[in-house]
Amino acid sequence: MESPPPVVAKAARLRPQIVGLLSLALVLAVAMVGAIAWHQGIFGSRAQLYFLADDATGLAPGTAVRMSGFRIGKIDDLQLLPDQSVKVTLSIEAELFERLRSDARANVVREQLRPAAIDLRVGSAEARLSRDDPRVAFTRRGTLNEIADDLRNRFAPILDDMRQLSGVARDRKGDLDAILQNTNTISTALAGTAEQMRGLATELRQRASGLGTQSETAMVQANRSLVRIDGLIRQAERGLDAVNTKLPTMLEKTELMLGQLDGVLRDGRTISAAAAQGLPPLLRGAPPLVEESREMVQGLRDSWALRLILPPPPPALLPIDSHDAAALRDGR
Repeated sequence: MESPPPVVAKAARLRPQIVGLLSLALVLAVAMVGAIAWHQGIFGSRAQLYFLADDATGLAPGTAVRMSGFRIGKIDDLQLLPDQSVKVTLSIEAELFERLRSDARANVVREQLRPAAIDLRVGSAEARLSRDDPRVAFTRRGTLNEIADDLRNRFAPILDDMRQLSGVARDRKGDLDAILQNTNTISTALAGTAEQMRGLATELRQRASGLGTQSETAMVQANRSLVRIDGLIRQAERGLDAVNTKLPTMLEKTELMLGQLDGVLRDGRTISAAAAQGLPPLLRGAPPLVEESREMVQGLRDSWALRLILPPPPPALLPIDSHDAAALRDGR
């Protein structure tokens, strides 16, 4: 029996290894396809929503949809509407659809050297996004080039105005020099005025300080006077209190005294009336009694016994305008 050629024998030995490598490659390809399909959400439940854009610049089917930086879906379809707007349909994970509110918003983000993406904002309204019409608002965030173009369009008129102003300033340079010179003169005058104002302010402060000292002295004296007046008022109040306390008693005593004096006057009037009734007869009988007593005394003096004992009487001196008892007796 002849042996197989060496090439055939080597191929027979390597066939199991080749089959194993092919099988491994097939498994890896299937796994890769499955991973891609899983990553694209083919095997999971999906939910769709849409927004309307003016144009589809930078957008294409398969563009990533992100929420808080995480990829949650992609663009499924772009459809041109009769009014020239573009309906962009998004496909996201079904469980994340419940988080969207009625004011949810889709922002197109286009950064340099990176593909465009859809940034989906959840919103803050109380109502959830409707499943019957899951439309979200749409805004477009400009790229650096668009921002630069917008800034250039905004700054161009400003630069033109500045160039015109610079030209006017060059034409009016002489006037500006005169204005600056006048300003310098005015500044010098203002400096002198300010110095005078400072001197005046210093003088006013000194006068105000003197007035303050005088006012303080006057206030101290006024306070002392008020203290004295307060003391006098208190003494007067105490005196009035004493008078108010003693006055009723004094009035009662005065009233009692007046009552007693009235009684004494009444008694005096009674006595005077009684004396007036008994005094005339007494006065009419008094002269004879006096004359008889004089005669008796004269007789006793004439007697020798008493004349020896008693000294002689001095001569009688009659006062001016005197009346004789006999004359009084005869004229009754």
